[in-house]
Amino acid sequence: MAGASNFEREYGEITADITAKIGRIPNLFGKEKNDLIGDVEVLLEEARDLIDQIEVESHSAGGEQRRQIVSNVNNYRRDYETHVKNLRKARMTYRDTSGSELTYAEDVEQQRSDLLGNEHKNTMVSNSERLERSSRRLEDGYRMAMETEEIGQNVLNNLAQDREKINSARNRLGNVDSSLSQSSRLLNNMYRRVIQNKVLMFGVGVVIIVIIVLALYGMLK
Repeated sequence: MAGASNFEREYGEITADITAKIGRIPNLFGKEKNDLIGDVEVLLEEARDLIDQIEVESHSAGGEQRRQIVSNVNNYRRDYETHVKNLRKARMTYRDTSGSELTYAEDVEQQRSDLLGNEHKNTMVSNSERLERSSRRLEDGYRMAMETEEIGQNVLNNLAQDREKINSARNRLGNVDSSLSQSSRLLNNMYRRVIQNKVLMFGVGVVIIVIIVLALYGMLK
């Protein structure tokens, strides 16, 4: 059965090519990966057609040769299903930079884990920045409070000094008022003495005039 042998040889070459290309798929991304997947799908179609042709050839074989071809066909179909499964897995698999294979589900979970880790890290950084800003605000508030307290203390000291000055001025005014009172009393006493002296001089003058009048009256009489 030269026909079956040729088909089997061609099938072996195609499956070897399929295996090699499926092995390359996880290393690729984007369009290049999709193109290679398309090539493998075409090769799988050819492999399935070859299996069918080999099975057709088995019908014209006889005896032991037919049983061998049928056994090979069964093995080829199992290999074909394995290749289909491997292709399906390769679609959802890629190799990272370390050479480890990850499925897209694992990658999504890894990305989710990385995202959560980054989010947690960002949250910690954000919280740290908020704490730092709050700390700066507290320090600024404390500094302002200390400055306000210092200003208040200076105001109180100035008020105390002003109060001492006011009390001193009040005392001086009291002394001046006391001096003015004494001066007023002295002036009043002097004024009374002046009035008394004038009254006394007036009385003396009247007495002298009366004496002169009486003297003249006595001389004329």
